[in-house]
Amino acid sequence: MMSASRVRLNISGTTFQITRKLLEAHPHTTLGKLIVDSDVSKSEELYFDRPATPFESILTFYQTGRLHLPQNICPNVFKEELEYWEIDYKQLDRCCLLNYVQFLDSNNTKIDFQNAIAPETTCLTRPLSTRNRIWRILDYKDKSWIAKLVLLIGILFVLLSVLTLALSTLPRYRRPLTTCEYYEYSLANDKTNPAILNFLEQHDCNKLQVSESGDEFYYYYYDYEYYYYDQDDNTTELPSIQTSSQDPVKTKKQGTMQIEPSKVSLKLDIFYQIDYSATAFFTTELILRLVVCQSVFQYYKNVLNIIDIIVLLGTFVDIVLWNLQSSYKFSSELTSFIDFIKFLRVFRLLKYCQHFTYVQVLKFSIRRNAKDLLIMLFHICAFLLIFANIIYLTEDRDNIDSIPQGWWLGLVTLTTVGYGDLSPKTFLGKITCCVCALCGIFMMSMIIPIFVDTFVTLYGIAHVEIAEEKKDQEHTKVFTKVESITALNMTQTFQERHRTVK
Repeated sequence: MMSASRVRLNISGTTFQITRKLLEAHPHTTLGKLIVDSDVSKSEELYFDRPATPFESILTFYQTGRLHLPQNICPNVFKEELEYWEIDYKQLDRCCLLNYVQFLDSNNTKIDFQNAIAPETTCLTRPLSTRNRIWRILDYKDKSWIAKLVLLIGILFVLLSVLTLALSTLPRYRRPLTTCEYYEYSLANDKTNPAILNFLEQHDCNKLQVSESGDEFYYYYYDYEYYYYDQDDNTTELPSIQTSSQDPVKTKKQGTMQIEPSKVSLKLDIFYQIDYSATAFFTTELILRLVVCQSVFQYYKNVLNIIDIIVLLGTFVDIVLWNLQSSYKFSSELTSFIDFIKFLRVFRLLKYCQHFTYVQVLKFSIRRNAKDLLIMLFHICAFLLIFANIIYLTEDRDNIDSIPQGWWLGLVTLTTVGYGDLSPKTFLGKITCCVCALCGIFMMSMIIPIFVDTFVTLYGIAHVEIAEEKKDQEHTKVFTKVESITALNMTQTFQERHRTVK
């Protein structure tokens, strides 16, 4: 008789009635535990301060054993209600379970992304407050005009540095060697006649003149006599001043170069000046970063920071060798290697852009869809091995002479790039490449939209966060202005009252 009694539930003023037997059938839920562990009388009413609308679906679950997602309730609100009433979401019927799981996945992604882009709120003591402000400026997390200026200067120096390195490879932006540089090049050249070396070491390079024909060259040494003429036409020999010359003493020496001197050139001097300026800026920035960062170990856990120090070390090696070893500037292999290291400075752009909204969205989207991207890569490899072997078997050896060459043709076909350097000649080879291209299209069309959907969703969330941040800043400005006006009015009122008392 007691088990058949009804229990009255008051949910925020709305009364519901249900039999004890239905509640006891679910002893692991909140109501089931309450009924089993306590003796609730027939006249007693249980009050819960919870929303009544979602509870209707909870009550239906106890009555029918089927749980559905309310259409007019936010899934996040219903999730909180399920947690409060201790009902597993897996009890949802299949018609609602898929939507609910998709919501949970999307909601978790949003929460993780919001946490990822949330500004740091570390509490620092007063001595570290200035240090923290400088760090936020150098790390481009501050919104002040100083941080924007530092960011802009850094980007300009990176672009100038990379641009000058690129332009310096063009012949029109390189200069021929001067006479003294010919002299240095001759000393550094392996094929130079020892007699020529002795000749060059004994004479001042500023008095040399060079003529060349192919890889043969001639050095002419001119020994001038210097004279100074006064108003009385009397001459006094003054070797330190060159104002006039008479018949020079001419010495001629012939030698051969490993590379024709006319083909040896150097960068324009302006390129070196720009490179030195950029190096000075990046060195100053690095020193400041190391001084104000909270942990040098954590700082160098970032791969971009390691690349940054490698580029700076390569630049300093370049400066030292250029000034201390005259033969370095003529070593094309070594200078090309140093220039390659300098080109790594372009990775600084990733460092500058890592706090931009779209970059954060892109990084998080790749990390979130890493499993899907790996699946796509796995299928590319599988299809590549299959179709490349078929192409190798169906094509003549004059066209495809090895399986790795078939891999290349399969890859450019599967990714629908088609460089055109290789193409199938036989009928079976053409059919195989057609099927390979279609497989690539189908595979890309299935995987890429998943990534794009995540990117678009998170990009919208990021814009909402930015809008809310601007709104909070405007409210803060308005509140500060109101406080200032209130304080001014109170001051004026106090002054008026003070005059009245007097």
